[in-house]
Amino acid sequence: MSVLYWLLGFNDPGSIARASDWLFYPARPVGVPVLVVLTVVAIGLAALNVLPQNIMRWRTRAALTAVRLAGFAVLALMLCQIELRLTVERVARPNIAVLTDTSASMSLADVDGRSRLDAARAFAAGALQRLAGRAELVRYDFSWQLQAEDAAAEPQGMTRLVAALDGLARREDDLQAVILLTDGNDTTGDRGGLVAPLLASRGLPVHPVVFGSPGPPKVARVKVSEAAPYVRLGDELRLTAALSSEGLGEQVVRVLLFEDGRATPADVRDNIRLGKGPVEVSFVVKPSRVGVRTYRFALEGVRGTAGKSGRPLAEHKVRVIDAKIRVLYLDVPRDERKILGHWLARDPVVDLAALTLLPKGGWHAQGALEHKDIGEGLPDQEADLHRYDVIILGDIPRSYFRAGSDVAETKMQRFVDFVTRRGGGLITLGGQAVYTAGQYQDSPLATILPFVIEPTDKPQVPKPFKLIPTPIGLGHPAMQLAWEPQANRDAWFDLPALDGCNRVERIKPGATLLAVRDVESRQIPVLALQSVGKGKVLSLAADTTWRWEMMRPAEGEDHFSHFWGNVVRFLAPDPRIAPNSPQILRYQSHAAIGQRVTLATRLVDAVYKPVREANLVVKVTSPSGKVLHIYPRDGRDAPGLYQYSIALDEPGPWQVAATCGGKTTTEEIVAGEGDEEMDDPRAKPEAMAELARATGGKELAPQEAAAFFDQLRVAPRRFTETASVALWNLPATMILMIGLVAADCFIRKRKGMV
Repeated sequence: MSVLYWLLGFNDPGSIARASDWLFYPARPVGVPVLVVLTVVAIGLAALNVLPQNIMRWRTRAALTAVRLAGFAVLALMLCQIELRLTVERVARPNIAVLTDTSASMSLADVDGRSRLDAARAFAAGALQRLAGRAELVRYDFSWQLQAEDAAAEPQGMTRLVAALDGLARREDDLQAVILLTDGNDTTGDRGGLVAPLLASRGLPVHPVVFGSPGPPKVARVKVSEAAPYVRLGDELRLTAALSSEGLGEQVVRVLLFEDGRATPADVRDNIRLGKGPVEVSFVVKPSRVGVRTYRFALEGVRGTAGKSGRPLAEHKVRVIDAKIRVLYLDVPRDERKILGHWLARDPVVDLAALTLLPKGGWHAQGALEHKDIGEGLPDQEADLHRYDVIILGDIPRSYFRAGSDVAETKMQRFVDFVTRRGGGLITLGGQAVYTAGQYQDSPLATILPFVIEPTDKPQVPKPFKLIPTPIGLGHPAMQLAWEPQANRDAWFDLPALDGCNRVERIKPGATLLAVRDVESRQIPVLALQSVGKGKVLSLAADTTWRWEMMRPAEGEDHFSHFWGNVVRFLAPDPRIAPNSPQILRYQSHAAIGQRVTLATRLVDAVYKPVREANLVVKVTSPSGKVLHIYPRDGRDAPGLYQYSIALDEPGPWQVAATCGGKTTTEEIVAGEGDEEMDDPRAKPEAMAELARATGGKELAPQEAAAFFDQLRVAPRRFTETASVALWNLPATMILMIGLVAADCFIRKRKGMV
């Protein structure tokens, strides 16, 4: 039968077990008259062989008659275009999918000195070939997604092992088994509880071959533990990396910091002792130009690591913004105003505008003012006040805010809006006419201060005192006079004493107490911080911090300017949020391949009120050039905040552009920056054994897999197909026709008939 199927033009006729439902039909009927004429002609030509004048033997005559009738039958088949339809049942070799894990954890070299991926590929080229003669091997790679096999692919990215199996089951509908070459890691922690029953119901067993050691790997890790998402041009950026290792013992290494992919390191830390526990290494850099800068930590000199690369890396991207902190300082003539104003004006990232309330009335203005109506001190227009980032309110009496019979204290109320709605920073200083001493206890300002302002007959606490940071205060960013904890503590206790402060008995719930002073065997608040709405308020009960500057030793550290620089920077709002301009905010610092990241655009007007129902268009361009347009809308619970998400299903840089009102802001998200894959890169044979059992397969070690494959019996594929064969157009039909004509001519020539 195989010869017949071959003549009928079937591919791989040996795989056909049987054929049924044979049906012959004419594709183009020629009509009964034509067939009658053809039949008459055929019978007539065949009858010539039986005429009495024919001298051939009767056996030869019968043969010629049969040949001619057969020839006309074939001609009729061709004229009518006879086709055959039949059902074919095939038996073929089984399809077995081979999935090779190419994620980052497969780079560990803990398989006889080779990386896990190299060992898996060697296994696929060796022991796995035992199945090649008995099955069709369908090969794939996977890390964060399933893809065609790439023998040159380097191990990278995160693992979505179970998702790859799910994708395989959806893509291939005729598989008899799956062989999984992996270390068993799934970064998402999915153990196949949902996919395994699906595979089992299809009779699709999974046989994982696990590479790597299940014990703690000998690896060194580098992670960025502290770094800001942006930095202002001219300011310093502190980058901190956490170093750790497992199974490598104690050793001395170097940490290098590279900027923007340059071959020469920007800074180096030598003699870093690695091994006993996590070690933090910090660098301070000063970016010289705007834009996105990439800083890479490299750990050099690690011995005995199982990592394929002996230089563990970690990256951090930071946006350098050319935007100074606009500070408005209001005070009366006094030493604090003079010294603090002088040093803030010298700060490279501060644009200081100073307004001094003169004793006889009127204001003296200095610096980079953002409003013109300086004769009244604070601006009359709310939008002008919101041009500033930080406001320092000194010893300004409450009567100023009530000038002109303004019983509503409109300008003071604007401080509240400046903090809560604009997100600005407010600093209040001690003095003779502030807090309780200035009768501020029932004012709009008192509602946002961290201090509880209560009437008292002793509003001032005289005499010099040492400012005592609280334990929380010593760890707060605004209080870092030195980066090392012990050095910071020493710096605070070495500062000169302050001279007097306002009496504050307690702080509000939710406020953070940063420093206190001792008064009559008890401590009272002196420095506190409160988050209010979108902004922050820092209140200082003292007004003599200038003593830290004027009384420091000649060779001492300038802790005065350091402290105030920290405070201003901490309170300053995010410069990426500007009025009437879309800004893209990221909620996740790292973007793993296959992850869905959530972004947001906050839209505000000139006074930082949310812009509702804006015509915002977000254009997303994938690394391969695919473009997606998103039209987000804000919600009733979050007016002016437009959130949207993007599925990063391709590795590489994604471009996000938000456009509103003719203004566009762009952001780049690089998929594949996540380093969660190496948090626990040990092999997981127990997870693979659980998955194998649930699907009817078996978990294997590489050394036992060869014997298993020799004994593996996978049922052949059986399937039926309906085939149509154009009998009239087969090569065999044409050969038969030519053969019949040639036979007729040959016989008659041999008998002398021609």
